[in-house]
Amino acid sequence: MKIKCIILAILFLNSYQTSLIAQNILQCATDEILANKVARNPELMQKLMDSESLTQDFIFNTSGANTEQLQKIPVVVHIIYSNQNDNISDAQVFDAIQILNEDSRRTNSDASNLRSIFSSVAADMEVEFVLAKKDPDGYCTNGITRTQSNLSLNANDNVKSLINWDNKKYMNIWVVRSINIPGSSLGPGSIIRGYSAFPYNNIPATDDGIVIRHANFGSIGTSQGSRFRTLTHEVGHFLNLKHTFQNGCSGGDNCPDTPPVSNANTGCNINQNSCTFENPDLPDMVENYMDYTDDNCRNTFTLNQKQRAKAVLNISFLRGNLTNASNHIITGINPSVSINCIPVADFAVSKHLICSGEQIQITENCSYGITPSFHYTISDQNNSNQQHIVNGSPLITLNNPGVYDVKLEIQNSYGQSIKQYSKLITVRPNGGISYSPFFSATMENPIPNEIWARMDNGDNIKWERTPQASKQGLYSYYLENFNIPAGVDGDALIAGPIKLNNPNTLQLKFNHAFARKQSNNSDKLKIYTSTDCGKNWILRKVLPTFQLGISNLYPNSIYVPSSNDWMETTISLNNLISENSLMIKFEMFSGGGNNVYIDNLNLSYSINKSELLPKRVVQIYPSPSNNNAIIKTKSPGKILILNAIGEIIYSYDSKTEPIIIDELSNGLHYVIFTDNNGRKHRAKWVNTN
Repeated sequence: MKIKCIILAILFLNSYQTSLIAQNILQCATDEILANKVARNPELMQKLMDSESLTQDFIFNTSGANTEQLQKIPVVVHIIYSNQNDNISDAQVFDAIQILNEDSRRTNSDASNLRSIFSSVAADMEVEFVLAKKDPDGYCTNGITRTQSNLSLNANDNVKSLINWDNKKYMNIWVVRSINIPGSSLGPGSIIRGYSAFPYNNIPATDDGIVIRHANFGSIGTSQGSRFRTLTHEVGHFLNLKHTFQNGCSGGDNCPDTPPVSNANTGCNINQNSCTFENPDLPDMVENYMDYTDDNCRNTFTLNQKQRAKAVLNISFLRGNLTNASNHIITGINPSVSINCIPVADFAVSKHLICSGEQIQITENCSYGITPSFHYTISDQNNSNQQHIVNGSPLITLNNPGVYDVKLEIQNSYGQSIKQYSKLITVRPNGGISYSPFFSATMENPIPNEIWARMDNGDNIKWERTPQASKQGLYSYYLENFNIPAGVDGDALIAGPIKLNNPNTLQLKFNHAFARKQSNNSDKLKIYTSTDCGKNWILRKVLPTFQLGISNLYPNSIYVPSSNDWMETTISLNNLISENSLMIKFEMFSGGGNNVYIDNLNLSYSINKSELLPKRVVQIYPSPSNNNAIIKTKSPGKILILNAIGEIIYSYDSKTEPIIIDELSNGLHYVIFTDNNGRKHRAKWVNTN
């Protein structure tokens, strides 16, 4: 047995080295992962050898007739997503499972592409994969879980500890954005499509199952463009099938009806014959799912591969528990037994930020077995207004501005479930809020508020208020970009809509601070505007890393700006002066840098001086002045100070007490006073400092 163990180790290690040669895309990392595990835990090889002995004994001692029956495996798909771009749809999961079943049952549309020399060994595996209907705790499920974690990036067995279901009852599949092999010599930018675990007695859930990229999972959604066979290939390993090129011409996959292959094949060369010593001498079976040929080339399993899979599924120490009748009842996949499960409430909304009178579609993501009753409660946090809706997937209209919580209660005869999202929907006044004399926003209030809303990309890192730094006031808004991986996009901060009162000129000013972690960071802040309440956005400016903040490096610590770190950006919006309202969006795209801060936003405009009434209601003295002047009005109202070209530079509330003005620029200035009756008055003076 020890000799066999050493030989098997050599087979895996040789396969590992072969598959790394000139590979930018690694179809499967099963052998590589196994080689790493065996290097850390040599006892694992003995467990795999025991599995192989059990498999061979079953095949030798059992007639084929005893295994010619359909067997079903309960499946759970764990979607591990960094942000919403990775949070693939249920439809993509269903599509991937359908492709897997078609390939397993040989009902795939391209089965006829198999060359006639191999048609006699092509196999219907008589194995089907069914998404679970009950979870390990007896709750209803659609066989799909969703977990937000940055472990979706460069994933490996670490995602299995985030969530796993009993691997003696379910086949676990973890769907991630990218896969990384710890300690691997694969170069940067390499892509690993997936990997699986071979069965052995008492394999733990944290070592079992399949990890796969969502871009190679199914044929729709993020995997559009191909009918990917990655899942089919990895399920083969899950059922103890080896690569057809295992150990080259001198080894093999322990399946006599798959011709030996010297190295992993790519493309779809039907004339390839890499091993010529066998009798009869057959070409490489490039159509076999366990090779590395193109997805549209592979279309078959073989009879001997089926024997190995059936052995695994009939040995309780390996995968046999998955397919027995009692487990089908436990997991809810037995169609002849009613599913007595507790419902699970969940839902999503089509929009998070709207203007008054717009509609929002609510869609359930519930798992409920027996159809439940639905009860939605939509609550305005500002004034406690509530809507109650008792039907599923409602289309709602929200007319009153505010911030809304949404709660769903569902109930069937087995139990009740509640899901509530706080501050889920923000409603703004249609046409915007009017600000006098102009829009100016500090960041003193928590988000969301009457000015600010935020759009989260799903990574649970959002724009927040912080007291640690500010340009004006006590707070600023910041994004914890330090903990966002490079290449992640989409966390947005949105102001407005702001009502525009026919300005002559319009410009946006704001302060920002940012620092890098590394000199090659490529972060950027994009500024957009919308004049139709966020239905369409126009990019106005991009602040790249070198314009976004200081060049200092903070590689291992959270950056907090000092008072001298703040920078100012001005954006002309003169082309929008004819619009009625305006929304402004700041969207951060991470390039690996540190935190970013925003404060002191101003949307300023000039006023047509010819429209002002020249009355002696405002007094300024002395005039000319030497950097100091006193302004006095005869009644309460609002005072604006403009420079010579009509830009507003100061704003004050007047209660008839004198106002002292200092630190003025040189030149002509205008004072515009609007009394409480809306009448405008003006005066002017010159500063000579």
